[in-house]
Amino acid sequence: MPHILPTGCNAIDNLLGGGIHCGMVTDIYGESGTGKSQLCFTICARSAEYFEDSQQVSVVFIDTAGTFRPERIREIAEIGKARSDILENILVVRTFSSTDQANTIKRLAKINPRLLIIDGVGSLFAIEYRGAARHLALMKHLHELSLVAINLRCAIVLTNMVRSMTTVGNQLKSSEITTENPNISNMQQSDHQRELMGTSVSIYAHMRLALRDEKSDKSVFKAVLLQPSRNQEAYYTITGKGVTDLR
Repeated sequence: MPHILPTGCNAIDNLLGGGIHCGMVTDIYGESGTGKSQLCFTICARSAEYFEDSQQVSVVFIDTAGTFRPERIREIAEIGKARSDILENILVVRTFSSTDQANTIKRLAKINPRLLIIDGVGSLFAIEYRGAARHLALMKHLHELSLVAINLRCAIVLTNMVRSMTTVGNQLKSSEITTENPNISNMQQSDHQRELMGTSVSIYAHMRLALRDEKSDKSVFKAVLLQPSRNQEAYYTITGKGVTDLR
């Protein structure tokens, strides 16, 4: 049974010390369009290949925003020469509330997956809660996830949004990066970006990977490991094979 699962990109694997580690929580965050979901799809397809002879579900994908694309998994898997029924090893759970999301975690012991992916771990909590309650609810959820990782020896991958820091007059304000701000021309945009509820996530994440757009045409992206901090960067692109190394 492998203790490290490949991401599909050698540069990112090297940055993570070999890949996605079983028994650990890996947090991946970045702006929309930097490949968070695409990286999840690639990890999903490659991990399902590892466990293709298993008689049980090996990958659980919790979809909080309707991002899962089975045809994309098939495309990545077929290019990787995986067997055609690879989706049989993947259980997709579409959640519509933070309660749905939390209840799915409570059922994982019966499934005993090798990999759990939550695409958009904080989005439902950000919608349903405000202020300190938002952080407390998310931290409780992340605590349960960390116990799953340890007790089931399961690799857990989370994705999350970022928020930008903007200046209006002399006041510094934050806004989640989800859609274009119509008043952005009246603001001074800071280069600094923070993960949505990042202070709460960092307590329970063993590894935190930030994804950034390196070129305006979205042909080159950069991954930076912030936790544990490493003086190294990984460059990648997105193709029909999923998230891959630059050629």
